Amino acid sequence: MIGRLAAGLGHDAEALLARSGADDVKAALRAATARAEQLGIYGAPSFVTADGELFWGSDRLADALAWAKGQRWGLPA
Repeated sequence: MIGRLAAGLGHDAEALLARSGADDVKAALRAATARAEQLGIYGAPSFVTADGELFWGSDRLADALAWAKGQRWGLPA
């Protein structure tokens, strides 16, 4: 499925799938996973604002953006 999707987007599906198993790619995934755990991320998608507030779920993107802009639903910014 991923190969067909990549090919449909004009990418070399065979090369992309081969690259996904490379040691540096695996290491980058492990590092990103460790960072997500440090931030308390447990769902996808998740958004963390500059001040560390965590929002998760695509239905919370607007809330995360508002929070990042200083809109705190009546709370002090």
